[in-house]
Amino acid sequence: MINDKLKNPELAGVIHLSAVALAKGDELPLPETRRSRLPKRRGLIFSLKFLAILILIAGGVAVAMILDIQLRHLDKLYATVDSAKPAPVAIVLGASVKSDGEPSAALRDRLLVGISLYERGLVQDILITGDDGAFHIDEVKTMREFLLARGIPAERIREDRHGYRTYESCKRAHEIFGIEKAIVVTQRFHIGRALYLCNELGIDTNGVSSNLATYEKIVQFTIRDVGASLKAWWDINIHAPNPPVKY
Repeated sequence: MINDKLKNPELAGVIHLSAVALAKGDELPLPETRRSRLPKRRGLIFSLKFLAILILIAGGVAVAMILDIQLRHLDKLYATVDSAKPAPVAIVLGASVKSDGEPSAALRDRLLVGISLYERGLVQDILITGDDGAFHIDEVKTMREFLLARGIPAERIREDRHGYRTYESCKRAHEIFGIEKAIVVTQRFHIGRALYLCNELGIDTNGVSSNLATYEKIVQFTIRDVGASLKAWWDINIHAPNPPVKY
C-alpha cells in the first residue's frame, strides 16, 4: 500500500519536500488549507485585541466623567447642618412616596434637614421640588403636608410641581423661580450629582447631606446614581434633555 501511495506524484512531492526540510532543520511546509487559515486567524486575534482596547478606553472615559461629576463641587458640601452658611433658600429634592401617601425614609430625612435649616435661620424659604403625579406619584403634595404639619409657614414654602428629575429641579429653580444661591438637600449618594447640576445650571449651590438613617436599598440607589451621573454629564455638556412629561 505504501508503494501505491508513493506512486502518487503529488504525495511523493510533499514527502520529498518534507524530507529536505527536515534535513536542513527547517519547519515542515504547511498544506495549502492550513496555510490559508492563518491570515483569518490572525485577523480575528487583531480584531479582538482592538475591541478590548476600545472597551478599556470607553471604560476609562466613563470613569473620568463620573468622577468629574461626583468630585467637582465636593468642596461645597457641608459636613453638617450646623456648619452650613446662610442662603436665601433650601432646595429639597423629591423622592419616592409610600402607597399610603407618607414620605419614604429618604424623602422624610430630606424634609427634616430642610426644616432644620429653616429653624436655625440658615434659609428663609424652602423650595420643594418633585413630581406632581403626572410622571409617577405626587411627591410635592406629600412634601408640603409634611412641612405644614411641622410648623413651617405656608408662605415660606415654595413649590415646583414639575421637578420630575434632578436636572429639571435645578434648571427650573434658576429659570422659573429666579434662585441665584441655595442649599440643596438630598442623600449623600445623590448630592454630588445634585451639586454638579445645580451649579452648572446657574445656581451658586452648596449642599447638606440628609443621611439620617440607614436605607434599605442604598446599594441599589448608589448604583443607579452612577448611571445617572453619566447622563447628567451628557445633559450638561452635549445635549439638554426634554422633560419626561409635557406640561
